[in-house]
Amino acid sequence: MKKLRRKIVFGVLLSATAVFLLTVLFVGISLNLRVARRADTMTLLIVENDGELPEKKDFKNRDALFDGDFFGNETLYRLRFFSVYFDDEGKHSDLSYIASIDSEKALSMAEKVRKNKDSVGYLDNYRYRVSEDGKLVVFLDNSDEVGSTRQLVLILSLVAVFFVLMITLVFWFLSKRIVRPFERNSKMQKQFITDASHELKTPLAIISANAEVLAFKDGENEWISNITSQVARVSELVDELLTLNRLEEVEEISGIESVNLSEKTNAALDSFAQVFSGKNAALSREIQPDVVLNGNPSQLERLISVLTENASKYVSENGEVKVSLKREPRFTRLTVYNTCEIDESVDYNQLFDRFYRPDSSRTSKTGGHGVGLSIAKRIVKLHSGSIEAIPSGDGLSFIVKLPNKLKERKRK
Repeated sequence: MKKLRRKIVFGVLLSATAVFLLTVLFVGISLNLRVARRADTMTLLIVENDGELPEKKDFKNRDALFDGDFFGNETLYRLRFFSVYFDDEGKHSDLSYIASIDSEKALSMAEKVRKNKDSVGYLDNYRYRVSEDGKLVVFLDNSDEVGSTRQLVLILSLVAVFFVLMITLVFWFLSKRIVRPFERNSKMQKQFITDASHELKTPLAIISANAEVLAFKDGENEWISNITSQVARVSELVDELLTLNRLEEVEEISGIESVNLSEKTNAALDSFAQVFSGKNAALSREIQPDVVLNGNPSQLERLISVLTENASKYVSENGEVKVSLKREPRFTRLTVYNTCEIDESVDYNQLFDRFYRPDSSRTSKTGGHGVGLSIAKRIVKLHSGSIEAIPSGDGLSFIVKLPNKLKERKRK
């Protein structure tokens, strides 16, 4: 359930971050556009008045041009701008409305703007406009409004971060209550599987014993053989369900030892050699010698056995099985490949879901239960590794990656 809690909290964190980020972006873009629009309107009026600030009485429809009372009685004293002229006499500047720029700086900025060939834009914190004939460049000092906008966006960002953290913290505490029903249902389901499996073991043992008695008294026949084989099949399924249930109950592996995967892989292949031979399947192996990992010996042995048994069940007649084991710098790679029919419409990674089968008709042919690969996936996860099923044109590969060094918390 910890994983479910983390997923819930991560989902809330991601959603809250996305909402607040979009909000801050929207506010920031809106304010910047508003500042730029007001600056563009003012520079246009100044350019139309030949580089000077017109008298208020000369404006018409000023309310349509500006927000509120942007242009009022104090505007003349609030605006800081300068103009640069390019005419037959050369180039000169008008610095009557600004004190922080000298003539040399003004001319340099104007030259730079004219080279850009943009009629409107920003140069540092100055909004500029070039007249249509290119003979007049007006610079409006927009640093106050740009600074105010940036400060507001920064404050909004800090507030957003605070609220995201608070929301995440609240949901972290609430998530325990949210997942409680799921945790209870999961425990009940696991307990049901355990109880049902144990309850099935007794009648299965009785049926098997009675079948043996009948075979001893009356001799083997078709019906007794069917009873025996089906009882064995159900008993195997019960054992697999119990194994998977036990593996899912633990979060950390125990009984850590040095395990020689090379020896265990070779042993598993030797035990299934007759099965491969019965299908005329060629077996090839590339087992790097003395590949040793720290892990649970019985679990790793079960992992290799599951993948080898799966290959023996599904390899095509006259097909091929390839097994390789290699130690790489960071992890050890085990690959088990067998030829088989591939359906491109199937997501083969669903094979690791319990009881999943791409084709239900294969159950009777192979005798599998659809649980073995779920056990394999759980064992790999407990060992901090990964497993995937990759189809190719003529077969299917199961690729297992196990870290060469287990994390310390896994060794408790």
